Amino acid sequence: MEKLVIKKDDVLVDEMPIDKQVFTIGRDTESDLQLNDPSVSRHHATIKRIYTDLYIEDLGSTNGTQLNGRTITKHVLKAGDQLVIGSFLLDMVAEAPEEEEADLDKTVVIQPEAVAAARASQAKPVRKLLPKSATLRFFRGPNKGNLEKIDRSLYTIGKPGENVAVIARRPQGFYLLHIGGSSFPRINDKEIDSKGGVQLQEGDVVEVGEFMAEISFATK
Repeated sequence: MEKLVIKKDDVLVDEMPIDKQVFTIGRDTESDLQLNDPSVSRHHATIKRIYTDLYIEDLGSTNGTQLNGRTITKHVLKAGDQLVIGSFLLDMVAEAPEEEEADLDKTVVIQPEAVAAARASQAKPVRKLLPKSATLRFFRGPNKGNLEKIDRSLYTIGKPGENVAVIARRPQGFYLLHIGGSSFPRINDKEIDSKGGVQLQEGDVVEVGEFMAEISFATK
């Protein structure tokens, strides 16, 4: 699980796990992380968990939110990042999950039929080819007529401050996730649930605000 290491004037103040889907930061007493200082707005920023990714969003604070030395409105947050909120410095740390201890006292009795079935399945393994890369063909919006290859783990579609979504590349494939805006993205003219993301299939048509594109995959 990820956590924030909070410092002020190079002095460690606290450590706080990011254990909610929406984690609030501000001077308000109801904030998940309360930073009681005039330099921090009452409702300063939020950290949202979408699928397995975290996103930091400034809520129109007076002094703004800085990520790795840059003022941001909304951005992906990952281990090693450093946030500046008011007079506080927040280091993003990812804690490694504890390894489950092996139980050496348990013995499993395997019947001969099960052994034969396992060997048969190993003899002819079934391999599912997963996409290695993806390409978007835009036919509406500012990128109309363009082909764009998705060559990074997160590809953003939309306009900042309006409707925004990302295509996240995962080991299992490519997923469309809603990031911001009053309207959810659509796949094949169907609005998607933003919480877990939706896996994209060959030929799906994605709509985010005024942007519309068709996605295709390559396995090599």
